Amino acid sequence: MTALATARELGAFLRRNGGRTPGSAAFVLEGLAAVVSSDCAALSVWDPVLGRHRALASTYPSALTGFLDHAMHTDPLFVTVRRDRVPVRVRDLPVARRRGRIFDTVISPSGFRDGITQCLFAADGRYVGMVNASTLGTRHPDDDAVALLTLLGSDLAASLDPVPRLLPSTAGLGDDDREGLLLRPDGRVVALTSRARVGLLEPPAPLHGAARNLHGGPAHHLVVHGGAVHDVGLHRAETGVVVVHREVAAPAGLTVRELEVLARVAEGLSNGEIGAVLGIGPRTVATHVEHVLAKTGCRNRAAAAATAAGWGLLVRAPFRSPAEMSGARPDGVG
Repeated sequence: MTALATARELGAFLRRNGGRTPGSAAFVLEGLAAVVSSDCAALSVWDPVLGRHRALASTYPSALTGFLDHAMHTDPLFVTVRRDRVPVRVRDLPVARRRGRIFDTVISPSGFRDGITQCLFAADGRYVGMVNASTLGTRHPDDDAVALLTLLGSDLAASLDPVPRLLPSTAGLGDDDREGLLLRPDGRVVALTSRARVGLLEPPAPLHGAARNLHGGPAHHLVVHGGAVHDVGLHRAETGVVVVHREVAAPAGLTVRELEVLARVAEGLSNGEIGAVLGIGPRTVATHVEHVLAKTGCRNRAAAAATAAGWGLLVRAPFRSPAEMSGARPDGVG
């Protein structure tokens, strides 16, 4: 079988099975060996939260795999390869650039004569991982190998991406103030960007239930979490529900506490019940309700509830012990 035929078969396998499991990643490495001649190779996924790689499959010695995982991304040479987005061979580098941690830790001590690195990017531009292959002898990745690896690039990237198909909602994630999460069908939360707030989806957060129950088209919510307000969009994907969020100012000039009160008003709770939930007195709740009505321009609690529903307001309930839930504490500042 020719290298081109092998590359096409490997691409078909990636589209069917992905490459994020150890078994599929090992199979991918076997297929890549017929495309890119090498003595050691690795397929690595990028963890945007930890800010490092994780080798899904590797035939490098464990110490070198550890370097690929924890340190390669800090080398200026890798930063350049990632920026340029094309496969790079060692022998194509000018002699003056053949230095740094990658050469000092991996290439020179191991006696590698050549090698190739390809950074992989999702369809919406997010960096998702890399392929590395190194040779000890006189074999070198030829121009055909570079072309075939380029041909496989999109399939390799999609196989590592938790969201393998392009969604308009994920375009530009991480480039501005929008962050992304994926809630998988098994309940696992996967961060798509470095500052994604995983806690937004951790049970019993109400957004978790909203995402699990999403059907059909996208949904929008205003979520109070961790003392901040987040504008959140839910979008169904093949592999789960994509959650795109960004921190925003509270609408209508409300405070976070007033949003918390408004959410309980929308649930139909009385001032006393709201006070018991939030740990404040009913008179303080009444003051907050007055402020909510004034700031939103609502005439009554029913109108305020409708406003909250229009915003898709979700607020995580604070933990309250049974003793605390038996009644509100004496009135005070809430």
